[in-house]
Amino acid sequence: MDFTLSLKAQWLLALGSALFWTVTYVLVIVQGFRDRTCGMPLAALCANFAWELLLAFIMPFHPVQQLITIVWFALDCIIMFQLLRYSRTRLSARTLRLVVGALIAVALLLHIGTAIELHDPQGKYSAFAINLMMSLLFIRMALLQGRFGQSLGIACAKMLGTLCASLWSYSLFPHSVLLNMLYALIFAADWVYIGLLRRAAVKVVKAGRPRA
Repeated sequence: MDFTLSLKAQWLLALGSALFWTVTYVLVIVQGFRDRTCGMPLAALCANFAWELLLAFIMPFHPVQQLITIVWFALDCIIMFQLLRYSRTRLSARTLRLVVGALIAVALLLHIGTAIELHDPQGKYSAFAINLMMSLLFIRMALLQGRFGQSLGIACAKMLGTLCASLWSYSLFPHSVLLNMLYALIFAADWVYIGLLRRAAVKVVKAGRPRA
């Protein structure tokens, strides 16, 4: 089924995606400093960092999107600092930096290869693929550590930002089977993530209540 939107509606969805994803990054940063941790999973952060590096400085395709991507890249630099500063892995600081650098390099090559192979200068396929990976890894984080480094605001802002991007992308590419699968899987995973954080919040509230 085609989903035709006016140019104004497309711009509103694009701006909604930019706004909610910017809020997501800011909330991740705030929660990260509060809990002294990195609130974004390592693999997702490196893939995201590489995508923004590519679309902001190497393969920009639209001036407005380039400006938004530069803002996201700057925010991701802060999140990357939190990863390197607060990481609790058994790796040494030097080894962690090498791992992060290697993951970014690999992700950058894969993004470029995907853009060329699928004739996708906008990076939409890799963007939604990263989004799905991030959603699944957020679920893993919520299962392993509850609300530590996480918040319901992060989960809701991410879901709304991706929903706007999905509707916008669907209106432009309604017949892409792969993209449609990614939209649905991300939406489902985001609701699972929200549910896990709500359950964790309820447990915290119950644990804080005085016993009768």
